[in-house]
Amino acid sequence: MISIIVPVYNVSEYLPRCVESLLGQSGGDFEVILVDDGSTDGSGTLCDSYAARDPRVRCVHKENGGLSSARNAGLDAAVGERVLFVDGDDYLAPFALERLTALAGAYPAADFIQFRYRETDGSWSGEDRENLPETASGPEELFRQLYVLGGVGASACTKLFRRELFRDLRFAEGLRHEDEELMTRLLPRCRRVVYTDLELYGYVTRPGSIIHSSFNPKSLDIFPIMDRRIETLQSLGMEDLVRESRSRLFRTAAWLYCQAKKAGFRREAATLKARILEGAASDLDLTGQYRILHSLARYIPIAPELYYLTRRLFGKT
Repeated sequence: MISIIVPVYNVSEYLPRCVESLLGQSGGDFEVILVDDGSTDGSGTLCDSYAARDPRVRCVHKENGGLSSARNAGLDAAVGERVLFVDGDDYLAPFALERLTALAGAYPAADFIQFRYRETDGSWSGEDRENLPETASGPEELFRQLYVLGGVGASACTKLFRRELFRDLRFAEGLRHEDEELMTRLLPRCRRVVYTDLELYGYVTRPGSIIHSSFNPKSLDIFPIMDRRIETLQSLGMEDLVRESRSRLFRTAAWLYCQAKKAGFRREAATLKARILEGAASDLDLTGQYRILHSLARYIPIAPELYYLTRRLFGKT
C-alpha cells in the first residue's frame, strides 16, 4: 500500500482539486493522510469532511510548524510500504498511482521511483504513454543522476519512496530548501533507484508560493545544505561534482547578494558578499558575468558591490 502524505496549510481554494485527484486514481492501493498544519482558512474542516466521506482518508491536526513538520507528522502516521508526498495545492495525473504501483512491482528492490512533474496553472490533466524506465545503483550514480535532473531530482514530491528509508530519517524543520537537505542525507543510504520520464505530478504555480516570492533571509539556508553536500561528495571522491557544487554555490551567492542589496537586507548582503569572496579562492566552472565576477573577486574585495552596481546600471536587478 502507498501512503500519500498531504501537508495542508491555508489552501482551501486548491485542496479539493488535490484530494479529488488522489481519490479518483485509476489504480493502486493507497491511503491519504491529510495533515492540517494549523490552517485558519477552513482547510482543516475540509480535511475532516474528506475523512468522514472516504475510509481511505485520514486526517491529522497539529499546530502550525511548517512544511517539514507537517510531512514528518504524516510519516509518523503512515502505514504503507511506500510513501508519496503531494503538496496541498498540487495534484496527481489520474493514472499516476497505477503507473507507480506497476513500477514498484517490477522493481521491488527500488528505494524510490523518480518521476517528472509538469508546471501548470491547474489546467494540466496528464498524458499517459509508454515509457522505458532506467535504473541506477549506489550513492555515486545516484548523486550524478541528481545533478543531471536538477530541480526535479531534489524534490520530495517527485518520488515514490520505500517507507523504510524514513525509519530514522525526517525532514529538517525550520529550513527553506528542506528537500535538498533531505536528499543529501538520503541518497547515501540508497542502493537502487528507478527513473521514469513520465510526468505524473502537477506543480501549481500561484502568487505568494514560497519558490516565487521575493528575497527572504531564509534563502541563506541553502548554504549550509550545500556545504554538507560538498562534504558528502568529497567523501565519495566525486571531485567533478564537488567543483560543480561549488560553482553553483558561487552563482547562488551572487544572485542572492543582488536581491539582498536591492531589498535593503544589509546583514544578509554582507554574509553573501563573504560567500562570494570565499568562492573566488577556488577554481570554478563559470561563464559570462559570473566568470568576470569570480576573476575580479580574487583581487578586488569590492568586486561584489561593483557587480551589483553594474547590474543595476543595465537594469538587470
